[in-house]
Amino acid sequence: MIDGKKVAVVFGGGGMKGLAHIGALKALHRHGIVPDEYIGTSVGAYIGALAAGGLSPEQIEDIGTSIRRHDILDYDWMGLLWNRGSSRSLYRGKALHDFFRRTLPIDRWDDLQKPLYITSVDLNSAQEVIWGMPGYREIPIHDCVVASCSIPGIYPPKKINQYYFVDGSLVDTLPIKIPVYTKADLILAIFLEPRDCPAPPVVKLGVAGILQQSQSILSRILLRHNLHYFEKAPIVMIQPNVAEHGIFDFEENQACIRAGELATEVTLQSHPLTLPLLAKNRPISSTPIPAA
Repeated sequence: MIDGKKVAVVFGGGGMKGLAHIGALKALHRHGIVPDEYIGTSVGAYIGALAAGGLSPEQIEDIGTSIRRHDILDYDWMGLLWNRGSSRSLYRGKALHDFFRRTLPIDRWDDLQKPLYITSVDLNSAQEVIWGMPGYREIPIHDCVVASCSIPGIYPPKKINQYYFVDGSLVDTLPIKIPVYTKADLILAIFLEPRDCPAPPVVKLGVAGILQQSQSILSRILLRHNLHYFEKAPIVMIQPNVAEHGIFDFEENQACIRAGELATEVTLQSHPLTLPLLAKNRPISSTPIPAA
């Protein structure tokens, strides 16, 4: 806590654009702001699990900048060839599963240094599940993160026990309701989709691009609804400029991190809810703010 206030950070979904969350952590760390709990969906679930597991922003950055296509993408050639229309996804999902299992520092909920809550959707019941809540802490963390990142059509649904789960962003790409429920005094929410941004021409989009654009539209609609519903909550919105980056853009890892760091720094130094924190916490790092 900072000055007796419980600080929660919410990481939204967005594929490789989610590396901007690492930059946000770096900016918070620079000002001595250590979140009391982490909430995330999709890629935000992964970054949150790394941070809640005790890794420093610099250690998480090392992982983020090293990610390559083969680490998380493995085409399901046999399924696409033989099953065709009945194939469940473009990728097998094994590479993603193995990558998470290999890089997450903690796999048991009780061993985490900070509370972690991540979301996914039960594909059969259409119910959102919040892993980390009471009754949802028995499954290994890496499996829950896979469930939260299983983009429909891109990765197969993640089977856990007798249930099948998909990406939590399907119903809420920025789950700010969770820190409202846990009664956080300050909610730092990192949203990776611009509220208003011209869409690229549809004729230039492939399958992944169309899915990304569709999810972006849904995300912005859900955000407007949630911000209106929770208008009295102590929410600080942070929106990195990553609109030009794709969900599977592996060439701009460092640029996404810088964008998250810059957006967080600017927001911290201008938002009325965060200015008191900066006044009471001297920066613990002299690292210069990244250029735009």
